[in-house]
Order: sequence, then C-alpha cells, then structure tokens
Amino acid sequence: MYYTKVDKINIILDIIKKLKTFPSVNETTINLYNDQYLFYSRFKELSNKWINEDKSYFSGKIYFEELGTHFEYIFPKETCDEPLFVLRKKNY
Repeated sequence: MYYTKVDKINIILDIIKKLKTFPSVNETTINLYNDQYLFYSRFKELSNKWINEDKSYFSGKIYFEELGTHFEYIFPKETCDEPLFVLRKKNY
C-alpha cells in the first residue's frame, strides 16, 4: 500500500512541528523551521515534491550550513516503510 497525499501531509506537518520546537543544548527550544536558514527552502521543495508526486520515494541528506551538519531523510512510497528525518551529529 502506498502513502496517500493526506498521509504525506500529516508526516510533513509532524516534522515541521518538531523543527519548530527543536531542543537546544540549554534545555530550551529553537525554531529550525525558519526561512532565514538556507536549509528551509531545500526542505520545503523536497517535501512538496514528495507530497505531490504519487508513489514517490526520496532519500538523501540536506545540509544545514548554520549548524555545520545535515539532516538525513527517507520519504518512502510504501506504508510498510517508515519515514525518516533526523539531524546527524557533526563529524569532527
């Protein structure tokens, strides 16, 4: 079974909610879903593509310049596969 457009919208909305209240090191939250960040437009473009293309699958990395690290993502086409969107730690 494939993710529907409604399923995909709900997944993306959940990711956005988490980005808006991302935990910071000083036990507060920071809004990472902010159009001032370069990552914002790339994430928006990618999520719109996934939502609007039937049976689409996307995976890869989105670099977050301001943090010097990246988000890894998997936006699957089938419901048997879980979506993934995680911030990876910096590699020193």
